[in-house]
Amino acid sequence: MIGIGIARRYATALFKVGLEDNKVEEYGKELKEITDFLEANKDLKAYLITPLFEKSLRKQVLETILDKANLSEIMKRFLTLLFDKKRLLYLKDIFDYYATLLDEYKGICRAELISAISLPDDVLEAIKTKLKEVTGKKEVVLEIKEDPQLIGGIVTKIGDMVYDGSIRRQLNILKENLKRGEV
Repeated sequence: MIGIGIARRYATALFKVGLEDNKVEEYGKELKEITDFLEANKDLKAYLITPLFEKSLRKQVLETILDKANLSEIMKRFLTLLFDKKRLLYLKDIFDYYATLLDEYKGICRAELISAISLPDDVLEAIKTKLKEVTGKKEVVLEIKEDPQLIGGIVTKIGDMVYDGSIRRQLNILKENLKRGEV
């Protein structure tokens, strides 16, 4: 829980700098690149964040990486700050929250759509249109998954909201009502 608060503070600070510099998307891309790099190189990430090794040596390694990477000065300073403040461990969470801020800034809504079967493109477009209407966003990006256990219908998740129109849910409601003698 503490990590999420830390990630939000650092992501928000970087985002504000990006707004001032008119480079929010550029900083987002750079943050993604370095996050993906460190996530793909777990041993390197572990070395950089582990206090068992001498800090000056770890910082030299980080500086070497930053020198070779094609990053802006702001991003290099930001990553160095994370290292100095022992916050590099939260880099993935910082990126995730930055991506959320960027989506909000661009008017993008990300939703997860789960259906029992593969849905045709025209149905997906109709769902996107309805979700744009409901959320008031300019664009809806769907992450589509299939779950045959739903039997039919769809489940849509947007953030913490879940719209469950599955047959499985309807059957569960009916089952509970029968148990209580309400049918």
